[in-house]
Amino acid sequence: MIQEAIYTHDQSVLKVSVERCEVLLQSDEILNFPRIIELDGERLVLPYGCGRHGGAETRPVAISEDFGVTWTDLPPDAPMADNVQTSGILGYLQDGTIAYIDVFPVNVKWSRAEGQYHRVAKVEDPIFRIRRFSRRAELLDDSTFRVLDLPWKTASYEFYGTLLELENGDFMTAFQAQVGLPSGTRCDLTTFIARSTDGGKTFEPVWTFHPEIDGRPVGDQGFCEPDMEVLANGDILCMMRTGSGSPMYQSRSTDGGETWSEPTSIGWPGVKPHLRLLSNGVLACSAGRGVYGQPQVTYAMFSLDGTGEVWEYPFAFHTGPGCSYTSNMERDGKLYVVYSHSSFTSPADTYGLPYHAIKWAVLNTVLEE
Repeated sequence: MIQEAIYTHDQSVLKVSVERCEVLLQSDEILNFPRIIELDGERLVLPYGCGRHGGAETRPVAISEDFGVTWTDLPPDAPMADNVQTSGILGYLQDGTIAYIDVFPVNVKWSRAEGQYHRVAKVEDPIFRIRRFSRRAELLDDSTFRVLDLPWKTASYEFYGTLLELENGDFMTAFQAQVGLPSGTRCDLTTFIARSTDGGKTFEPVWTFHPEIDGRPVGDQGFCEPDMEVLANGDILCMMRTGSGSPMYQSRSTDGGETWSEPTSIGWPGVKPHLRLLSNGVLACSAGRGVYGQPQVTYAMFSLDGTGEVWEYPFAFHTGPGCSYTSNMERDGKLYVVYSHSSFTSPADTYGLPYHAIKWAVLNTVLEE
């Protein structure tokens, strides 16, 4: 069955269709949390999660030399097999290198046996790890940094999303923190924008999105799992999760990241949004969500004029078991969205799957004006 949709905005028409969905990895074990990383030529790296979420999960990393046709897990001593995963912050830099910031501070030691991460992993002076890799997955630099002048004394930290390198060479990204303690089922997470003017040796906060607007809490988690993209008009957009069933929110900077608009709902629930400005000028965001234990809806949504001011109805290409965490890339004018087709929080036999899989959907996005 061909899945396709036609979107119109002003004088623009976008035709989106699923060219194919392909299995990248399959296993008798549960597979979730994929992240695609592009290397030189036909080489790709795919960190993923293996095992029951919240249980004895591992974070293998696979590599493909033939653009996803075949995959081999990297040996444990390979540089990118060392704690590179769907979480953490990834960036493709102007000098051709890849930067990765670990998901947790290096001076926080934590295990699930100790209890909920955000309750037990508070730290006053967080130290973060940043690495540079070549496009051949070689480790070029391994160092640590601090975020200076944090506006709170203690917090727990958990990172997602994209590291941007701006035209002037500054680094900018969105960090996530839990200030204080979770309350009941709420996390009240805070997202803050930070800039580095010294190549990632230090970062400084420039803006904070507190987990409430007009005194009212946002979603059931506040602002978390942020991702950022520089748009064609020079704006910077930040998209954030607010919970498992609440809509994503976005904020915009029109002055290079110095100031940001009040976050506004886009109307659709989603987790770990991944923004990408496509070569045809369309802005894409992949995400997904569904009630735990029920089929997840995994989708891509599009802003035809590339600004994110108007998002079209999401284009859903997968409804079924999975974690709804996605990763995406563009190659030869096609949008590749990587996702899981696997049990998540429910028992593995709930869906009667013949196998668990990491897949990608290859989407044609043809813009006519």
